[in-house]
Amino acid sequence: MSVEKPSVSQELWTDFFAGSRLACARLISVVENSPQAIPEVLDRIIPRQKGGIRVGVTGPPGVGKSTVTAALARRAVQAGRKVGVLAVDPTSPFSGGAFLGDRVRMQRLSDDHQVFIRSMASREGHGGLSPATPYAADVLDAFGLDRIFIETVGVGQSELDVMSSADLVVLVLQPGTGDVIQALKAGIIEAADLFLVNKSDLQGTETLLDSLRFLMEIGGGPRRKSLPPVIQASALQDRGLDEAFAEIERLVSGLVASGLFLEKRRARLESEVRAAIGRELWDKYAALTNAGEVIPAVVGRLLERRRSPYPYIREAVSRVRILIDEERGPREEPQ
Repeated sequence: MSVEKPSVSQELWTDFFAGSRLACARLISVVENSPQAIPEVLDRIIPRQKGGIRVGVTGPPGVGKSTVTAALARRAVQAGRKVGVLAVDPTSPFSGGAFLGDRVRMQRLSDDHQVFIRSMASREGHGGLSPATPYAADVLDAFGLDRIFIETVGVGQSELDVMSSADLVVLVLQPGTGDVIQALKAGIIEAADLFLVNKSDLQGTETLLDSLRFLMEIGGGPRRKSLPPVIQASALQDRGLDEAFAEIERLVSGLVASGLFLEKRRARLESEVRAAIGRELWDKYAALTNAGEVIPAVVGRLLERRRSPYPYIREAVSRVRILIDEERGPREEPQ
């Protein structure tokens, strides 16, 4: 039996496009909880997007990402920006929801009605973000927000999702923890557009700064024309964040002027098209072949006989082509 695709009520769309924050929150809940509705939502919101800049704030756990994000968001509001924050928290093993630690740490910011804050559970996401994060950012963009801060969950060596979801990436590190090695392993060092050394009043700051400069000089590669800026800050003391925000705005201006902004958007859209095609084909394959039962059985046989899965994969692809052709029915001969 086919499952009817969830739909968004016209009342919700009317409220959303009228600027209702509650409707915006509800629409994010739709893309977070009902993946089947995502195509319908994107069809409506993409034409309304204004090109809001998405700033990823990432780094290992405990470096102060939430405090940094809140400080940057406050400065964006002071600069006249319409601001949104997507804060991804670890998923609760009991409820499946977010622990909401970020919302607690951003309490002062959440009192500012000029900022839209949404905590999201990481759920099955393994790259520092929830799978719904890019779509939630799309919603905020269509809602008219022009600076969207995306704070990752802080998982150390698997933060790479933020690279494909943000227009620029701020990597937050702190001295004395070996975070630079973790970031190097993750590959996020090369993706960072700005290094922010938080808690720079701690011992070991100079060592961390020297390590960053050395790593970038030897590992930046030919694609980098210049090394990312490195800024020292203390978010708790509200020191260095003015410089960080000014640098972000300078980087944004450079992205737009150079055409890299559109290039990143193009790459993100290409990735989404590929992923959507893959999901559609998988859904079709699963529906036509009862894949939920067939694949585990096949894998069991492959393990027993120590065989490669690719002969089965080729056979499955051929089979699904036949099934799709049969579903279409006879084709009319061209006149």
